[in-house]
This record gives sequence, C-alpha cells and structure tokens, in this order.
Amino acid sequence: MADQQTSQQALLHAAGGAGAWAVVLTFGAHRRELQGAEPGASADRMAITAVITGLEALTRPTAVEVRVHNDYVRRGGDGELRERFKAAAGRHRVTWRWSGEYEELTQAQALVAPAVDPRKGQLADLALAIAAIEKAPPSANAVPVRVKNAVPAAVPAAVPAAVPAAAANSIEAFVEALGEHIADDPQAPDPAELVELAEEMVEDEPRAITAVGQGEVTFEGIGAVAVPAGIAGLARVGWRVLLSAAFVEGNWYLLDVAPGES
Repeated sequence: MADQQTSQQALLHAAGGAGAWAVVLTFGAHRRELQGAEPGASADRMAITAVITGLEALTRPTAVEVRVHNDYVRRGGDGELRERFKAAAGRHRVTWRWSGEYEELTQAQALVAPAVDPRKGQLADLALAIAAIEKAPPSANAVPVRVKNAVPAAVPAAVPAAVPAAAANSIEAFVEALGEHIADDPQAPDPAELVELAEEMVEDEPRAITAVGQGEVTFEGIGAVAVPAGIAGLARVGWRVLLSAAFVEGNWYLLDVAPGES
C-alpha cells in the first residue's frame, strides 16, 4: 500500500509476538528501528508495548499515524499499560490504521521473529557484539552520544572478525564499552562546558533501558541515545544503568555511566 506520509507526520509501525516487540518509525527521510523483549509476556502485551515505546521515543509532540494489527491495542490495554498508553498517546496527534499491508509493518513483524525464536538471531547478536568488544579506536561511522530530537537513521558499524561471545549478555561489558565511547569520542563536546551550560542535570541516577534499536539505546527519562551499533547490540531492555547527563539546547549528553542492576 502506498504511504500518504507528509513531511510533518511520523509513521509508527508496531508489532508484537510472544515475549518480544519491534517498532519501525519513519519521519520524512529518517528511519529508526526499536526492539525489546520480555520473556513470558503475551503477544498482546508486546504489541501495545511496541506502540507505547514508539510514541515515547518521539521527543516532541507531533502528528503520528500508528499502524498495528492488534485488537488489544485498539482497546488501549489494561492496568499499568493503559496508563502508559494514555500518557504516551496524549502527547501527540495520533491517528490509527488497524488494517492494511505496509512494507515497514512487515519489517517490524520480521524484527520480532529472532527474539521469539532466539536461534534466528544468534548470528546477528554476535555480529553486533563484536564491534564493541574489540579494543579499537572510534570508528569514523560513530556518532556523538546524544539524544536526537528528530528520528535518526540507523548508524552502520564495522564488524571485526573475532570476539568472546559470552560478553554479549553482560551489563558490565555494555557499560564499559559505552563509557569508553563517551570518553574517547572526538566529536563529543567538552564535558566541563556541558556542565556549565546545562539547563538540567542527571547525576548518578539509575535509569532503565526501555528500548534497543539499530545503533541507539533508549533510557528512561532521557530518550534515545545514538551509539555505535556494536555497543547497542550489547544492551538489554530492563537493565538499569547509573547515568550522569546534561541537558543543553534541546539535547541530552551522557557524561558518565556505571552498572546499576540487570
């Protein structure tokens, strides 16, 4: 089906399966993918979680068309999901598409499959883990660790040849890789200047990872942070990370990270 997207409208394609969810967001020429897992959760719960996370990832109020094939989402969910759903949808001008064939919705459904059946995702997870484990200088493809107000495209990353695969499930490995990226990123602003200019600060506060996408990680209360894809591949939804961050001119900048609880 042909898209009727305008330059001022975001399209949110959400899919859920047993224990996993995925979102494909598009905004003009920009594209963003988010994925997450909750072992044992129903497909209905995962579908509405996908919608909520996608809406929460839009950092400013906007017009958004949500495309999802799930009657549970149509009812608005139950319990705490209903409250999150109402809060997330209330920030935007939301329209809904409950049926129809869309390329991005098919892609969102395909992203769910490896998490529902982990065997399909093992090679992809290993490839993502490789880039962050390897002790190499920052790639030219790396981007500053900061929140993007628009919906960014995925960030490619080089994949070296070999890596200890066990580190892919370690919050310590994720935090170490992210911390090194923050410290070594040549494009990042000076931390002292960020602190001086900060309109708001977060200092050593535990923040949960609420979504993991292609080259970005979303933190509770901070938003989506662009990182090399290999580092994003180490992250897991639900982990809590101690963050220090500064809000300057509409963007959050990470200053320091440490393990919280997994």
